[in-house]
Amino acid sequence: MKKNAPFIGYSLIFLGVAFIVVDTSALFHMYYFHYVFIIVGVVILLTYYLTTRKEKSLLCRIGFHKFEHVGWDDDVPFRLIYRCQRCGYEKKVIRSSGGGGP
Repeated sequence: MKKNAPFIGYSLIFLGVAFIVVDTSALFHMYYFHYVFIIVGVVILLTYYLTTRKEKSLLCRIGFHKFEHVGWDDDVPFRLIYRCQRCGYEKKVIRSSGGGGP
């Protein structure tokens, strides 16, 4: 069940948004059930990420990192390196404009 939790959560959110776009409340007369799908999907995702990830900060566990620019990558000249201020997670991002750098 733990492996399927993100799939279930994202599926419920997608179904809720799809039901809003299609306007199923006019067909089924079940008002606000699409919002229930979205809320249940978000709750499933939040509980999954809070229980499975190991970062100290709760915001970092659910994916809200606070990145700061650390430097440039030596291998690719237009790839930037960012590090999270709270948990130390590091990611490398390629700038779409190309060029730049030190």
